[in-house]
Amino acid sequence: MDLTTVTSDRLEQVLLEGEATVARIRATQIRMITDLDRRQVPLGDGSRTVSEWATGRMDLAPETAQRLVQTAHRLADQPDLAQELEHGVVSFDRVAEESRLVTSGADPELVARSRGWDIAGLRRMTTRHQRLTRRDENGIFQNREIKLQPTLNQTYYQVWGGLPGFEGRLLEQALTERADQFLPMPDRKPIPRSQRFADALVSIAQDSLDGTPTAGVPAAPLVSIFVDAELATRTNGEAGVNIDSGPRIGPLTLEQILCDGHVEILTTGPDGTPMTVGPRSRTIPSKLRRFILHRDGGACTADGCQSRYRLQPHHIQPISKGGTHDPQNLTTLCWFHHHVVIHRNGYQINPNSPAQRRRFLPPDGRDPP
Repeated sequence: MDLTTVTSDRLEQVLLEGEATVARIRATQIRMITDLDRRQVPLGDGSRTVSEWATGRMDLAPETAQRLVQTAHRLADQPDLAQELEHGVVSFDRVAEESRLVTSGADPELVARSRGWDIAGLRRMTTRHQRLTRRDENGIFQNREIKLQPTLNQTYYQVWGGLPGFEGRLLEQALTERADQFLPMPDRKPIPRSQRFADALVSIAQDSLDGTPTAGVPAAPLVSIFVDAELATRTNGEAGVNIDSGPRIGPLTLEQILCDGHVEILTTGPDGTPMTVGPRSRTIPSKLRRFILHRDGGACTADGCQSRYRLQPHHIQPISKGGTHDPQNLTTLCWFHHHVVIHRNGYQINPNSPAQRRRFLPPDGRDPP
């Protein structure tokens, strides 16, 4: 078909006819799957379930095979709906969801009205009618899991898993509430919701570990940093720096730790033998921290920010670039502006901005809009 010569109405009609064809093919597959199951062919082929067999034999994604098989089981008791699928009157997706609604015990009048809903609305109504037994709830709870998988060099962690609905909702609300406390980036570029949730999860974890209240200066944990002197010098800190029994870190993370951590630095030579062991100390003394917090009014000095969450002194001119602990080189920032904006996204404080309305320079050095 030459699409350039076909009208839009005809294209739409062909698209609908194609979906009807898909429905009829699915109906044929369902009949065959039902008969093969009756003959116990999947079991004879060494498959544990019909869905597992369909996944392998039909080269389907597991969720697609499971949906097809489950719909086949439901349609065995719903011949009228099965016939509509065979004739291509309704799509397979609608049949799959409507058959679930029927199985949930919904009355025929509600099922009839469901034809006026879209698939999303049909799913929501089905969820409301489905029963959730004690056994179902227990099974869902027993399947709860959160997995952490670091990469080989531990520079990145994959986090995934699942929670029961109630607990999952609690987590979502906690992450949403924390993420909503964070302001936009200085250049107003939106932060994706997934990244805001990641920042929220990290901040909640830090609160739990050091017992930080919602306001005030956090108690900085001791961090041991091991530095391969030769390698770190040659790469300008981009290699050869590790946390004790932990991941590699780069210049951004190192600057963050030196800015707000309780640190001991251990330097090693090329053969791994210790060269120097730095004393345990806060890079910014406690008295000076309290003075900076008091001087800045106990709030973040970023322009427009009134947050008091995890307030931390920050070096306007980084220590790595010759900065000092002089009070004029220190300003108070909340966790979001300190951790996310500066140390993770590379922004810098504009030294020419007012002391109580600190503005930021983008990573590339251009003035923000």
